[in-house]
Amino acid sequence: MVTQLKIRYLLILVLVIGITKPVLGQRWKLRRYEVGGGIGMTQIFGDIGGTIDKKNWFGLKDIKFDETSPAFPLYIRYRLDPVYALKLNGILAFGNGTDENSRNDRGRSYSSIIGEFSVQGEFYFLAEERRYKSAAMFNRRGMLNNYMSFGAYGFAGIGAVYSRATVNIPDPLPYDRIKNNNFGAVIPFGIGLKYIIDDRWLVNAELGYRISLTDYIDGYKQTQDSKHNDVYYFVNISVGYRLETTRQGLPTFLDKEFWAAKPKRKSKHSTRRPRSKKEALE
Repeated sequence: MVTQLKIRYLLILVLVIGITKPVLGQRWKLRRYEVGGGIGMTQIFGDIGGTIDKKNWFGLKDIKFDETSPAFPLYIRYRLDPVYALKLNGILAFGNGTDENSRNDRGRSYSSIIGEFSVQGEFYFLAEERRYKSAAMFNRRGMLNNYMSFGAYGFAGIGAVYSRATVNIPDPLPYDRIKNNNFGAVIPFGIGLKYIIDDRWLVNAELGYRISLTDYIDGYKQTQDSKHNDVYYFVNISVGYRLETTRQGLPTFLDKEFWAAKPKRKSKHSTRRPRSKKEALE
């Protein structure tokens, strides 16, 4: 008798898994779009202060916490499928540096404002879509839930950067070049981690490295010794919100058919039958 009950429960469990798995596997399509913003830190490695050379790979030895500056990222993410996504990313950041206590002791310093826009592709090596687990089938509201608590991804892309710098050079030399306003291309790449709060809200943390195709992020170039373009890092934490998506693949606030099909709420001032003939005449 006990064995028969176990077999019956097992068959019911297999049936439930078979029904819910296709639903769970398509749940990500309900909220393809994600918008978010946050705060972070940046550090620039240019010709003033820390400088990249062959003995200092990616400028890691030149990291100075007193030269890190705030950064403010904004992004729009679109999920192609559970593993791949596209992201439009914008960042406003600040940077500063000095030759003081560095191997380039020349008494020079700078401050810079950076505006960056990029298009990035993301690959999730730890996808948010969880494989079916009976214990995690429902969330606190009793709704189907197939999101993992964490997701991890790598990203790379192409973008443009604008920098506006103020440079202080006490004793200029013939091979010093200053360019206060500068545009250039940039190649961003890095890794990210997500903490999934629910099917709407999440928290992102990213470590990003930028290879710029310009040597004037800090507004200064030394033509005699400079052999590398400027680079910079970002460490950001942001909050994201997923937008509800229609069957046509659009956010609901952009889909006219969605709003047209949505039932209208009845007005609070609804008509009622008059209580008497006198009231009706009035």
